[in-house]
Amino acid sequence: MPLDPRFPMSTDHTERRGARSDNPHEALRHQLAHTCKKGGLDALVLTNDEGLVLAAAGRDEVCDELGAFAPLIGRSVARVRLPRPLRKRAVAVRPIAVHGAELYLASAGGGVARDALLAHSASGVRRILTDN
Repeated sequence: MPLDPRFPMSTDHTERRGARSDNPHEALRHQLAHTCKKGGLDALVLTNDEGLVLAAAGRDEVCDELGAFAPLIGRSVARVRLPRPLRKRAVAVRPIAVHGAELYLASAGGGVARDALLAHSASGVRRILTDN
């Protein structure tokens, strides 16, 4: 049955995400940048177990320090003394297991919704890295 010209099909395929990429590294950067902006975070980083920054959003100095300390904070049961760029910021770290590897999503700054944003961002990171 032909389409009725009085009711045209919408060609507006608006994507809920502003930036997309099939490249996982670029997709991670987009995802972190979006979360950082949405939550008013100073920085958001994804690191491996050794503190190597895999993706980041925010000021380089803060991201580098946050990335280096994320595994220490994520594994520690004691309070970790933070370096100067992080001392006056609220820091939160969420471990993420992906393909048997322990990764850490860490944020600096932000407000009361930070934990919800980190949980949402963690699921996006997992989806990107597992290709689901």
